[in-house]
Amino acid sequence: MQWAARNGYLYIIHLLIAHNADPTITDSQGYNTLHLVTHSSSIMPLLYLLHQPINVDSRDSQGHTSLMWAAYQGDALSVDLLLRHGANPNLKDDAGLTSLHWAVVRGNKVCIRRLVEKGADLSAKDGEDRTPRDMAIELKSLGAWKRALEEGGMNEYGVKRSKPLSDRNTKIAIFILPTIFFYLIFMTLSILPWYTGILLAMAEFFGMHHFVTRVLLNNNTYTDSVNQTPYFAGIITASIIWVVFSWATRLLQQAESHSLSHLMFALSVGLCAYNFFRAITLDPGTCPKPASDDELKQIIEDLASEGRLNGQTFCIQCMARKPLRSKHCRVCDKCIARSDHHCPWVWNCVGSNNHRQFLLFVTTLVTGIGLFDYLTYAYFTNSTISTNPQDISPSCPLPTEICAMTTYDPFLVGVAFWATLQLTWTSVLLASQFWQVARQMTTLEVSNLGRYGFMGGRGGASLSGQMGHRHRHGGTDQIVPGVDSEDASVGGDGASSTGAGHAGHKHSHGCGSGFLMNLLGFDRFTKGKAVDGLARASTASNPFDTGIVSNCKDFWTNGKELGVEYEKLYDVPLEGFKEAKRRREMSDEDNAGSGGRKGSSRGRLFMGLPNPWGPSGSRAGYEPVSQV
Repeated sequence: MQWAARNGYLYIIHLLIAHNADPTITDSQGYNTLHLVTHSSSIMPLLYLLHQPINVDSRDSQGHTSLMWAAYQGDALSVDLLLRHGANPNLKDDAGLTSLHWAVVRGNKVCIRRLVEKGADLSAKDGEDRTPRDMAIELKSLGAWKRALEEGGMNEYGVKRSKPLSDRNTKIAIFILPTIFFYLIFMTLSILPWYTGILLAMAEFFGMHHFVTRVLLNNNTYTDSVNQTPYFAGIITASIIWVVFSWATRLLQQAESHSLSHLMFALSVGLCAYNFFRAITLDPGTCPKPASDDELKQIIEDLASEGRLNGQTFCIQCMARKPLRSKHCRVCDKCIARSDHHCPWVWNCVGSNNHRQFLLFVTTLVTGIGLFDYLTYAYFTNSTISTNPQDISPSCPLPTEICAMTTYDPFLVGVAFWATLQLTWTSVLLASQFWQVARQMTTLEVSNLGRYGFMGGRGGASLSGQMGHRHRHGGTDQIVPGVDSEDASVGGDGASSTGAGHAGHKHSHGCGSGFLMNLLGFDRFTKGKAVDGLARASTASNPFDTGIVSNCKDFWTNGKELGVEYEKLYDVPLEGFKEAKRRREMSDEDNAGSGGRKGSSRGRLFMGLPNPWGPSGSRAGYEPVSQV
């Protein structure tokens, strides 16, 4: 069993333990099965062993625990998993080194941060009287040390950075702040000449972002903490407020001549605000977790017995079974059923329960902006605007008509320009969302097609590569098959799926073009293999696709068309949902004709089919290989 553990062979370990093999036996170096499976950097065998009768803090002949080995190897996933199962971060080996000392040796900031968050002693000294920080200086890994503590809200000495407001008041202030700054920006454009007004307005926008990140959040860099606040939702709210203000104070003067357009605009704004609020406040579809440790152990045992304990079926962050089409969001720290993406603009994930509200929000937003632009154009057309060069700034580089509009009502022009700018990403987002709904796909699945070639996760050249259990270490990119690379790092460099329109996007840490493309949602078509995903999506095998009409019905009824509950969707019929649905309808007709009772949703769905996860089962394009 120790050879199997050294190589990360989960199912051999499971078979041997089922035949009474002892995982606590040690070799000549004092390594037991838990130590050796930690050496292999195999996360699923480690998970399985942690639910066997073995001490998580067992030591080898030199006093090293499994947590020390994982920290030394830079295995952030293994470190996190061991800590979740009660590993002590403050134990010392025979040389006096703690797990934090060993994490500093590797210089992995994710491991350092996890250990510090779990109570590792920053002042612990080894046999040579060195603290972890002293060792970081000596080994030239002080940069990783500083970044890890900074992301944890501390300075390099481990002192918690204070914030000017409480967490609740900080979120309230961040949400309200954009409305105030937008007023200052639009007034700046109204009062000052264009060449100074634009520069000062840009400075004010940057100042708002700086005040949020550096003052209210007290962070030196752009981190996930920004996505955990209503900052972007506040920007959307501020935009709606000032658009409505401009409409009410200016455009309504012409209500008689454009009454229908004004009515449609009012309805669009009302529906937009309502669905925006609902997209924020609704639970996106949180997947259930085991109610007890015994239930969790049984789930792990069952999945291992069936040969499918892997990153596609089990979430090591939530410690729960992972439904199909779900994704663990690192920002929300939970698995979301039929996950589409994490959207900072609605301060929430977009999943099975709020996807419809999100799509209605974007639809009414695009419609409202179009109507606002039309009413603004009508307002200027019907107004008496002087085009006399003496009344227009001679330095205005725009056409005379636009310069005249800017001179006549610069506040309205600024608001209209800002609103129209939002059409760039919202139009692209809206079109892609409708296309994905018609194809019965999510943004996550399109992204997976581009990166891995399969809707459900990472592909590979072999069974081990596709459905195995290894993850890379030595850096911050921890990869688990079936788990998105952004999430697999368990708090690594990249921000989790924070694009303006889909999942799996990373924000650049700075003010470069990458951040702007990400913010506007265009990175979907320009980053990595995103284009490949869109190209493959039209021809990829999709077990959930039952036709455009049926797909749309399933979307708007939250799975009722297919008869599934996405929070608990673990199986797919061998032939896909389309054929299963046809059989179900035939059975319903037979039952209706005979007066018999209809079976349960699950029974009608599978129609007596064998377990699709049996020896010959596959998910028809959702997985890279069959489970054999």
